[in-house]
Amino acid sequence: MPAGNLAAASPSSVFPQLLYTSFSEGRIYPGLFQTLHDGTPLASLITDGVNNPESIRTYTLTAKLTASQAATFVSFYEGLNGPLTPFFWYNPFEPETGQPIGSNYDSTGDSVYGRHTVKFTNAEWSEITNILLSGAPFSFLEVA
Repeated sequence: MPAGNLAAASPSSVFPQLLYTSFSEGRIYPGLFQTLHDGTPLASLITDGVNNPESIRTYTLTAKLTASQAATFVSFYEGLNGPLTPFFWYNPFEPETGQPIGSNYDSTGDSVYGRHTVKFTNAEWSEITNILLSGAPFSFLEVA
């Protein structure tokens, strides 16, 4: 691919901090697939040039939100100008060495510990409302 075809993701906002009731991280290994004229299939993983497969991280989170937290997240989501807009998200399980889990959150986006550039994978806001709390599932895809 010629250099300069794609602009690097440049996030301008940070996902608000909260406590998750569930958290999972996955990896996607994209591949190249081709079928030759005689029907022979060819498949390979996309690599970094030295045969190390490049993976795309995915994150799925669920949080219990109060009414004010739910309003904050709805306005964050709507303020992104669409689900494809990248933003910073801090993985609480990747703090600086020797620091406690969750201590790496930085609302300015300056800290690099556990910071990932992601976008939402769900195109619409969805919310489950209980009597006292709301539950919101979030799903991200790493883009940089």
